[in-house]
Amino acid sequence: MFYGFLAGLFVILSSIIGSVIGLVIKNISHKTNDTLLGFAAGVMLSAAFLGLLPEAFAGEDISIVHLFSVLGVVVGAFFISVIDKFVPHIHLHSDGEIKEDNPDHSGKNKVLLLIIAIAIHNIPEGLATGLSFANGITKEGLVIALSMIIQKLPEGLIVAVPLIKSGASRKKAFLISLAVALMMLPGTIVGILLGTLPPLLLTFFNAFTFGAIVYVVSDEIIPESHEHGFQKNATFALIAGILMVVLISFI
Repeated sequence: MFYGFLAGLFVILSSIIGSVIGLVIKNISHKTNDTLLGFAAGVMLSAAFLGLLPEAFAGEDISIVHLFSVLGVVVGAFFISVIDKFVPHIHLHSDGEIKEDNPDHSGKNKVLLLIIAIAIHNIPEGLATGLSFANGITKEGLVIALSMIIQKLPEGLIVAVPLIKSGASRKKAFLISLAVALMMLPGTIVGILLGTLPPLLLTFFNAFTFGAIVYVVSDEIIPESHEHGFQKNATFALIAGILMVVLISFI
């Protein structure tokens, strides 16, 4: 539990550092934004397949446990899709323009809606971080923890820059970025608590988190990285993110 919480703090710190870098830079092109998104997507996918999937489908023979894990993957993806559909939220493009996924946001706090959007995506990341050391210090756990730390740097930057470009002051942008980073904490704590469950349920929630991460990457991050005509850059960055985590797993 201690190492899971420590990993969560490092992930939060990484996001804050990324945001501070964004506040200093204040401006990134669509090309850079999409490249960073692609890289983050690759890191998350690789961490899910190398860290969570082995824990969810341990053993060589098909069994009831594996079928339970399959159910966990489906439930995880469905859970995030339901939240994404029914919880009001907005996204900011790298140029500061608001992208509204739900039709009626009139009279609602745009900052709160933005934080909610990031919080939705932070659910599986927090769960993965909290679960990373459920079985002690393992290679899979280290892969997950390091991957989350790495991908939070560009994500923090991508959060901060649009806030500045949308007209927010540096102080306000930093406070929002800080709130977004801290959204990792509840998911991490829940993940730590889930890590104390019996092996069968732990297997289920590893699969659940895997499904949630794959859903977020496929439904949100990859499409967003392909919106501005820099698909090739985003794709090669995604491959780079995957390879980085693969290399980390061999250390």
